[in-house]
Amino acid sequence: MKVKFWGVRGSVPTPWKEAVEVGGNTSCVQVTPDNGQLIILDAGTGLRFLGEHLNATEPNPIEGHLLLSHAHWDHIQGFPFFMPAYKPGNTFTLYGATRARKPLEAIMAGQMEAPYFPIQMTQMAARLNFVDLEEETFWIQDLKVTTCSFKHPGGVFGFRLEQNGQVLVFATDMEYSADDLDPRLIAFAQDADLLIYDAQYTPEEFEQKRGWGHSTHLAAARLGQLANVKRVMLYHHDPSHNDQMLEAMEQEAQAIYGPCQLAKEGLVIDTRTA
Repeated sequence: MKVKFWGVRGSVPTPWKEAVEVGGNTSCVQVTPDNGQLIILDAGTGLRFLGEHLNATEPNPIEGHLLLSHAHWDHIQGFPFFMPAYKPGNTFTLYGATRARKPLEAIMAGQMEAPYFPIQMTQMAARLNFVDLEEETFWIQDLKVTTCSFKHPGGVFGFRLEQNGQVLVFATDMEYSADDLDPRLIAFAQDADLLIYDAQYTPEEFEQKRGWGHSTHLAAARLGQLANVKRVMLYHHDPSHNDQMLEAMEQEAQAIYGPCQLAKEGLVIDTRTA
């Protein structure tokens, strides 16, 4: 599987020069499995740039699968600006959990209703399919996708993608420290070739913001170590952390577990060589 990062920030887009090297768009990762399917993890503001790339490089029609970890704004706010969704003939299937007794379709349509947005989701000309997920396993052709819920306000899903012996785990927006990792999370990430994990806070920030739903770079390193992960991507960077601070956090994580790396916009990784 090939993985490309289009958005790596958490909470809010971060368009400032001191953060330009790592990038300022919110959560969005493109995965291209061996079967050539278009898999998108989260629909933050990075999705807008991915959409422009798809329009410029992919022949019509485009078919894609969007796996949404949860519906907080930084993970869905790129969808109204995803231009391939406005083109007739394209098809996109969105997968995510229901929240507050609302189906996923209603959740995604809600952010585009007045007075929040001038265009309604019904004006998107592509075919949109919605799949309400539970903790389960399903298949996209020969790509196996397993979901598991973890600790975050309102809930969050992790995704484990498996194909041809390759394993990618996407586990963002989870509130664990290095000392209280959920055994279910360790098992979920076990032996992954690539783990993308929430590393928003320092331990000091974690203590100040308990209940806000995020983890630390040291927890990411410890999780990778305990789960025997080949490479850990530090993800969902805090909007207040500049490039220099993130590089220091990367070094601290590497001191615990060597194969830790900052997720940066534009970075491409092949799970075969992770």
